Amino acid sequence: MQKASLKIVIVCLLLIVACINGYFLIAAQSGTQNIAVHFQYLLLCNELLLIAVITALTVMTIRKTNHSLQYERLFFDHPIPMWIYDKNTLRFLSVNNAAISKYGYSRKEFYNLTLKDIRNKEEVPFLMRNIDERCNGVEYRGIWKHRKKNGTDFFVEIYAHSVSYRGREARFIMAKDVDDQVKAAQRASAEGVRYELLAQATNDAVYDRNLVTGVIAWNHGLSSIFQYDNNKFTEVLQWWKNNIHPEDKQLVINSLENTLLANKRYWAAEYRFRCADGSFKYISDRAHISYEGHMAVRMIGMMQDIDQHIRQARQLEEQNKTLKEITWINSHEIRRPVVSILSITQLFDKENKDIQLNAQLMEWLHQSTLQLDEIIHKIELKARQINDDPPTRGLS
Repeated sequence: MQKASLKIVIVCLLLIVACINGYFLIAAQSGTQNIAVHFQYLLLCNELLLIAVITALTVMTIRKTNHSLQYERLFFDHPIPMWIYDKNTLRFLSVNNAAISKYGYSRKEFYNLTLKDIRNKEEVPFLMRNIDERCNGVEYRGIWKHRKKNGTDFFVEIYAHSVSYRGREARFIMAKDVDDQVKAAQRASAEGVRYELLAQATNDAVYDRNLVTGVIAWNHGLSSIFQYDNNKFTEVLQWWKNNIHPEDKQLVINSLENTLLANKRYWAAEYRFRCADGSFKYISDRAHISYEGHMAVRMIGMMQDIDQHIRQARQLEEQNKTLKEITWINSHEIRRPVVSILSITQLFDKENKDIQLNAQLMEWLHQSTLQLDEIIHKIELKARQINDDPPTRGLS
C-alpha cells in the first residue's frame, strides 16, 4: 500500500510538471508576458517538482532497501535450515545460519557444493528423478534423508517452491529436521510387524492392552485356548478381571497395580482363568509395559496355557505322597506282623509235647497273618491309586 501511494504521488507530480510547463509555454507564445520571466518561473517550478520527485524516489528506494534487509535477516536468522539453489546447476546460491550449523559446512563451503553433496550416493538417483518430475514451478513437500559433513545421515521434511534469485531460475528450500519422528515411526512399524507375526505364529493368547482406554485386542489364542469369540465384551479390561478365579483375583490385580506404580516394564503372574464353558485353566501371564513419562500407556503380553503342567505336577505330588505312605507302611506297619510271625515260629513245640501252647501259637500266627494280609491289601490299594488316578480337570 505504501509503495502504491508513493507511485501515485510521483505520477501526480509529473502531471503537475507537465501542466505547468504547458501553461507557461502557451503564455509565452501568446506574448502576454515577457518570455524571460516565463522561463524563470518555468525553471523554478521544474526544479521544485524535480526535487520532489527525486525525494519521493529516494524514499521508495530506502523503504525497498529496508524491506530487503528485513527479509534477509528473516532468512539468515530463521531457526530452520533454509537455502536457495540454482535449478540448472543444483549449486547453493544462498544458505542461512541454521543450515550452516546443522550440516557442519561453512558458508563458503556450501557455495562450492550441490544438492548431491548433502546426500549419500544411494539417494542421488532418487533426487535426480524427483527434480525432473516435480521441480517444475509447483510447491513440493516430502521426506528425504540428508547427510551432514561428518557423514551422519538424518531425515528432513522438505518444503520447496520456485523463485527468481538474482536473475537466475532457482528453488527455495526449507528443511525441517524430523529424524526423531521418522525413526520412532519406523520402530513402531517394526514392533507392529513383529507383534503380528508373533500373534499368528504362537498358540498362546497374545493381547495388546491400551492402559489408558482399557481396550484389549486379542489374537486367535483367545478362541483356541479359552473358546471365547472376539467381541465387544472381550475387548475391555474389566472382562479380563471378571474372569480371573475369585481366589486369585485380588492377588493378580494387586501385583499388576504395584508393577505399574513402580514403573516396571515387565510383569508376570500365574493364576486361574475362566474358560467359555465355565471351567478354569491355570495360565502363565507375561507382559511388557510401555510408558510415556511416568504414565503406563500400553501392555503387550501373552497368556500361556499351563493347565496340563499344573495338573501333572499335582498328580506327581499325590503320587509322591502315596509312595511316602507306602514306604512308611513298609518300614513300620508291615514290620510288626512279620516280627510277630518270626517270633511265634520260634516258640513252636516241634515235638508236640505241649499241644495247648502250639494251639495258642497257631491262633497268634493266624492273627498276625491276617494283619499282614490287610497291610498288603492296603499297599496294593495305594499302588493302584498311583497307576489309575487321572489328573482332575479344572483345578478349581
